[in-house]
Amino acid sequence: MKLFRNKLLLSVIVLAILLVAVIAITGQGRTRPTIVEGLLGRMISPVQKVIYSVGSFFDDTFTSLAEIRTLKKENELLHEEVQRLREENRKLLPYRIKIDEYANALAFKNSKQDIKLIGANVTGKDPGNWFGMFTIDKGTNAGVEVNDAVVLGYGNLVGKVIEVGPNYSKFLALIDQRCSVSIVVNRTRDLGIVSGSNDHEIIAVMPLGADIAVNDDIITSGYSTFPKDLYIGKVKSVEKQERKLQKIVYIEPAVDFLRLEEVFVLKVGEK
Repeated sequence: MKLFRNKLLLSVIVLAILLVAVIAITGQGRTRPTIVEGLLGRMISPVQKVIYSVGSFFDDTFTSLAEIRTLKKENELLHEEVQRLREENRKLLPYRIKIDEYANALAFKNSKQDIKLIGANVTGKDPGNWFGMFTIDKGTNAGVEVNDAVVLGYGNLVGKVIEVGPNYSKFLALIDQRCSVSIVVNRTRDLGIVSGSNDHEIIAVMPLGADIAVNDDIITSGYSTFPKDLYIGKVKSVEKQERKLQKIVYIEPAVDFLRLEEVFVLKVGEK
């Protein structure tokens, strides 16, 4: 036992001397490692690589998680912004439509001489004919008269005034069967008569020899109470009736009669 203790003490002393020697040697300025340092470096290097790799993995993982949280928050904020903008767009859409309508009406007025447009709101529809007769909030006090044309936008014909009060008027729409208009095919200048129908369609009757085709533009001829060159719509289909020596022409109107909210009463010969 005593011998073992002496050997252990001797081993500790030798190891201490070696460590002091290593420290002394490594403390001197040099450019190349010693054999002992090289051996220790080779032993420690793999461990350092593992520790570095593990550290980098966790660092990248935590960074990725932080970025995901940031992106999620940004996505939520963008989603809220999109919803807000959609709501604003929904609220502004009617105003944009109204601005476009007034811009078209102004352009139409500037393209003509001696005409006046009286803006009016649609306040009602005839309960007996939901699509044929409308009431507006302008009457004689604003200069509206019976047989005045009612238009939209750039001179798109809606109908004609049939009744006037001091602060209201009623007009028949083109799709009402009681409303008829003298028309002309813009491409060929062939004449005809257009009127509404029980199905609230616009139908023209034309001579059998009239040159008319699908997509032709139909405008007013000026031979009736309506002013000339008001736009009615495009031809949808043409049906020949040989026995009656005529053609029945179905027209797609330029006006959406189901969504009338504002119109213009057209006064000719005024500014």
